[in-house]
Amino acid sequence: MEQEDTIRNTIDKLFNAHTNNYIFVYTPPKVGSTTLVSSLRISLGKSYNVIHIHDEVMLSVLTGINNVKINDIISYLAKNGKKVHVIDVYRTPIERKISEFFEKISQHHFNNTEENINKYSIKRVSDRFNKLFPYLENGDHYLDRYDIAEPIGFDFNAKYTLQEYNNVNYIKLRLCDSESWNIILSTIFSQDIVLITDYKTDGKAISSLYNKFKQEYKLPLNYFEDIKSCKYFNFYYNEEERNKYLNLWRDKTSDNSVPYTKDEYNFYLNLCLENQHINDIQTDHYIDNGCFCVYCTNKRREIYFKAKNGEKIFEKIIHSEIINEVNQIKNKEIIEILKKNVNAKYTKNQFSIRIKNL
Repeated sequence: MEQEDTIRNTIDKLFNAHTNNYIFVYTPPKVGSTTLVSSLRISLGKSYNVIHIHDEVMLSVLTGINNVKINDIISYLAKNGKKVHVIDVYRTPIERKISEFFEKISQHHFNNTEENINKYSIKRVSDRFNKLFPYLENGDHYLDRYDIAEPIGFDFNAKYTLQEYNNVNYIKLRLCDSESWNIILSTIFSQDIVLITDYKTDGKAISSLYNKFKQEYKLPLNYFEDIKSCKYFNFYYNEEERNKYLNLWRDKTSDNSVPYTKDEYNFYLNLCLENQHINDIQTDHYIDNGCFCVYCTNKRREIYFKAKNGEKIFEKIIHSEIINEVNQIKNKEIIEILKKNVNAKYTKNQFSIRIKNL
């Protein structure tokens, strides 16, 4: 009973409101999941609670609760009659490692501003990246964290996998198919899902170096061999796709590289954390942060129809800013009423009624 109380308390802290439908975008970082979250929130509105989570560390930061696992929350909701979807995304290993490295290149790896790091040579950045390569993320939540007894193989024709297990719908997508996500998700949720591209590294201050690095980086041959035998790569890409990907990188290889040893890497991590002076806490991370108030709901509906009409760039739905805008509009309307009251000579009672209605 005590554990159930803790889980219920965690759910209350995670979600803005209680509904019968829950979506956990439960993925590793840097796989395109932020775009997925914003797209689902904009498209599904109040009918679904959508949470973006990477691991129990992130869960603890969001809720302040330490002794609950994400799978426990998912299982609890499903057992209590809620409709639960859990979504994971696969991204090719080299691109994912590059994206993860650049996500923290300023505050963690070089402890300098993005503007200054943009001036670094590709060789300098490549040397650091290659030393860290084996330690950058490559795990998979669907295979490693979901506690599914027998995960089913990826459906290369449908371009997604949907597996029901213990009354939970587990969905596996691939970032390489992201242009079809709206069609795939519309099929799964039986609602028209629009795609809202959100939080891309090539739109940040470091984008100049990031794009140049992607064009010029040479993959050491020993890492190329490691990719060939990667179990996740072989699970989510068919033979034709693997050959195409490997041929692309085979033409962009270099001599072997010697990475940090495990002890050297641990020392590196501790040193980076000790030296870090740039804040890496991200606020207002999404275009849609999931507020269900009437004003954010109206803004969400506006963005949805803009996306349906082909627009690509949107303002963020930030509750405090939207409320400020609403208050400014109301203040202008009150001023106009005051002016009209002077000219039309409303009675005091008529004037009070108009202000109250507004």
